[in-house]
Amino acid sequence: MFVDIHTHIDNQSVIKIVSDNFEEKILKTWGIHPWEVNVISTDQREWRNLPQLDEISPFRFAPVEMTGLFAIGEVGLDKVHKDTFEKQIEVFEEMIRLSESYRKPMIVHCVRAYSEIIEMRKKTKATMPWVIHGFNSSVDTMQQLLRYDIYISLGDILYRNENQAVKILEDIPVERLFLETDVSGRDIKDVYAKAASLMGCDMDFLCNKIFDNYGRLEAAH
Repeated sequence: MFVDIHTHIDNQSVIKIVSDNFEEKILKTWGIHPWEVNVISTDQREWRNLPQLDEISPFRFAPVEMTGLFAIGEVGLDKVHKDTFEKQIEVFEEMIRLSESYRKPMIVHCVRAYSEIIEMRKKTKATMPWVIHGFNSSVDTMQQLLRYDIYISLGDILYRNENQAVKILEDIPVERLFLETDVSGRDIKDVYAKAASLMGCDMDFLCNKIFDNYGRLEAAH
C-alpha cells in the first residue's frame, strides 16, 4: 500500500491510499487553508465553498458531517501572506480545537512559521497527531517538530533539493515519515521510489513503515 498523505482532487485536499493493483481509497479532509482566511466573515457567518455548518464553534467553522472526515486539513500558517497572519493564527487555533474535539489528525501547511506552529502545539496542549505536509526546511527545524510528536511529510523537496532531502531522511525516524504528491501531478509510487533511493532502503520496507504510521493516525480517532 502507498499512502499519499496529502494530495488534491477537484481542488479538495484529500489523503489517498493506493494498492499495488492501483485500486484507490480516498479519505476526506476538511479545513480552512491559511490562504483562505479572508473568506471568513465572523459577523455575517458566511463562508465560501463550505458545506452546511453547525453551531459548535464561535465562528461556526465545522461541517455537520465531521464524522465522515479522516482529518482536519489542510490548515496552518503562512508568513508569505503577512497581511492576514494574525487572522491565520486565530483560525488555526480554532482548527486545533476542532481536531481535538472531534479526535481528527491534522494536515498542516507551514511556510516560515515553524516556531509559531510549535508554540501553538504547546499552548493548546494538543494531543492529536499533526502532519507537516511539504516540509522544506532545516534538519534543526525538523528535530524541533519531532520533539513535539509531529510527523513530517516530504514531497517536492525530494526532487528540488536532493542534498537537503537526504539530510532530513538520514535524521528523521521512519516512524515519523510520510510522503505526498500535493499538486505536483506525480505518481505516489514514483515518490516512494525516489525516497527509497535517497534513503538507500527497500521500497517494500518504506511502504510498510509508512502504512504503519497511517495506522497510528487512524487509531487516534
